[in-house]
Amino acid sequence: MKTEELVAGKFLEGRFGKVPVYEPLGKSTPPDFSIEGTAFEVRRLNQRYLHEDGTNEGLEQVDIPLNLTLHRELSKVPFSEQGGTIFWGSNFKRPLTAPMAKIANRLTAAAGEYYSEGLRKPKEIVVGGVTLDLFAASTPIGKAFRMGYTGDDDSGGMLGDIYPTSIWLALEEKLAKTKGVADKFDRWVLVLVDYVLPGLMEPDDIGPLQLNLGHFRSIVIINPDTKLALEYPRDSLRLHDEIRQRPAG
Repeated sequence: MKTEELVAGKFLEGRFGKVPVYEPLGKSTPPDFSIEGTAFEVRRLNQRYLHEDGTNEGLEQVDIPLNLTLHRELSKVPFSEQGGTIFWGSNFKRPLTAPMAKIANRLTAAAGEYYSEGLRKPKEIVVGGVTLDLFAASTPIGKAFRMGYTGDDDSGGMLGDIYPTSIWLALEEKLAKTKGVADKFDRWVLVLVDYVLPGLMEPDDIGPLQLNLGHFRSIVIINPDTKLALEYPRDSLRLHDEIRQRPAG
């Protein structure tokens, strides 16, 4: 079970007082959960990057593997007393202009040369749309390179822009995925677990949403701690209070 599904399962059990059934129609078939006649489809809510051809991807689809690759390659550089410890920071902008592995290898090679020369002045290395910043630590820690920070030029912006777009893209994806089984349940609810700015978003931050819900009755956004952040339409979970009131079995 994915992390966001574990979070959603705890939220649903707490909200309705009943343990939701996981994958009621079978493995890898929507919905993720059901409680009697109500289906709950779960998705991680993340900031999306829109390509010129109309496709989109989660920002972490580049951010996470790129920085993991950089960390793995830079960790191979042997420590020396002369070189000490160098903190590194990365920043990038899509689309990357070369394969990720090739970018990481070239950045590591250049960083390794810098380190072997025992240089302590800050240095900036740019390869394939990725910038690697190097700056010396005041005290060596037994490692040549240690991660300091990461940056993504495509992230950020006003909450009023980030959230509506992210919610709309998540809804469009789930409408397409659940279309074939929509008639198997009385109601559908889309549960989004917020990984954009968890714990910081307030309903009034994003203003009115204009969404065509299709066969979904409502959308709820919850934080990773299972706290409810937003319901659309407002107070829409009250429509499902009958679930709580029905006797089990």
